[in-house]
Amino acid sequence: MSWRLDSQRINSMMKKIIILVAALATATTTLFALTPTEPKRLAACSPWYSVQQEDIELYESYTWYDHQLQQRFHKLNICDKALDMISKSEKNLIICAFLFDCLYPKAPAPRDIVTELTNAAIARKKEYPEMTVILILDPVNKAYGNRTSPAVKKLVENGIDVFYSDLLATKSATKLGIGETLRELVAFANTATLGISNAILHSFSRIKLPIKNSLDEKGMSIEMLWTATALKANHRKLIVADINGRQYETLVTSANPHNASVPAANYALCVKGPLSRYVYMVLRADAMYSAKIKDCIWSDKSKSYRKNYFKKQLPAIDYQPQAITDSNNLAKACFVSEIQIKNAVLEMLKSAKPQDQIRIQMFYLSELGIVEQFLETAKKSKAEIKVLLDPNKDSFNLQKDGTPNRQVAAYLMQKKKELGLNLTIRWYDTHGEQNHAKIMSITNKLTSKYELINGSCNWSGKNINDINMEANIFIKDAPVAVNKFNKVFDMLWSNSDGKHYTIEYHGKYEKHAGMHKWIQGEKWGYVLW
Repeated sequence: MSWRLDSQRINSMMKKIIILVAALATATTTLFALTPTEPKRLAACSPWYSVQQEDIELYESYTWYDHQLQQRFHKLNICDKALDMISKSEKNLIICAFLFDCLYPKAPAPRDIVTELTNAAIARKKEYPEMTVILILDPVNKAYGNRTSPAVKKLVENGIDVFYSDLLATKSATKLGIGETLRELVAFANTATLGISNAILHSFSRIKLPIKNSLDEKGMSIEMLWTATALKANHRKLIVADINGRQYETLVTSANPHNASVPAANYALCVKGPLSRYVYMVLRADAMYSAKIKDCIWSDKSKSYRKNYFKKQLPAIDYQPQAITDSNNLAKACFVSEIQIKNAVLEMLKSAKPQDQIRIQMFYLSELGIVEQFLETAKKSKAEIKVLLDPNKDSFNLQKDGTPNRQVAAYLMQKKKELGLNLTIRWYDTHGEQNHAKIMSITNKLTSKYELINGSCNWSGKNINDINMEANIFIKDAPVAVNKFNKVFDMLWSNSDGKHYTIEYHGKYEKHAGMHKWIQGEKWGYVLW
């Protein structure tokens, strides 16, 4: 009896400690929320840039299903905008992507976006030989080893440089951080042995293992397996380009330029002006880091080309906000990456007023701190909060068990019943594709509040807590772009145009794989959604 009592006290004490740590973490996040930084590779937060309403545009891609024809149909605006940006660039074009062409769909894609983008970039480079075109990719695109994809090979052969983002500097994907610790030890050993240990490990790492590999037809190597154990990625999806040699524009999106991803529902924000120059500098910092660790493929192998690359081919540019005389019709835009995205999401939720309308369309909504803050916001909300989730059943023709969204949705619906929340959840009724969006708007016509955040970042611990590299844009006072999203969202939500997009919460996707899989996965980082 005494032992049981002590055990209960210990459990109670541990819960209090966990709550205290969580409160301190939240307070720290709030304290440093959206503090502008110089353009840097990680955790960037730009100043608020004033932007004309017409210089912020929203693009959408989505899918609907015709049950009678047993067929999917698509609207694909984001692909066309990306191609339009490439066709207008004359000086600098930077494409940063998580997936470019390394995963292969079993069914034919609606369009071959990889070939379209590759050919468009090469054609523009030939038309303007002096312009700089670069590609920044996650290591998955080289199969975590030394694979050179056909698209990358073709780009390099036509004067386009390719950089692969190193992820050692980001936070560990697991509590223990074993991978990062071992990598630091390997780096130390290499320095101590003047490079001898690295040469030995390099040869050893190329040994093939008897493991099937969907990324590289040559099979899984020790190097590939080792790199993959990091469980994190450069998950960004964005383009920065100059417009006819004049001002810059940036497209920040949740859409991968990747054939198997084309049918997914996604959004993109395009912003013109100095904010885009800030994003250029952030991507330049990542390319410089890749060049420093020699994880890149140069189109020109000469020493002088590499030595002067970041002075001549990809020089620093001014990113300071410009004075705008017309102050009656201005929106505000801010670029945020990594942990700064979490800060922006928390700021939006915490500052929401009872009459504000909240719309969320999300691929993964699971990070514990975000979920709890969402509930705090819902408690004071008088307007209906609408959440449109992916059922987490489809992943490039593979079937998943619904983690984490089905567990989170069940938890939110339980809290709705307990607390009387004005909250409604619907599912995007997917048929092989994904509701891949990561977007939220908060609006109030009476107070002229029009806020929206969009980009690559899922609201999961892996994405939003400084593990993955991510990129979002946060806009305020932007009724044109925000209302466009609200209109598309409401159409998907209610199937109001007669097409089939979404279904109610109860029924088809209500069952889940157990709360423990979501909660323990978020706490320890072992579960890959």
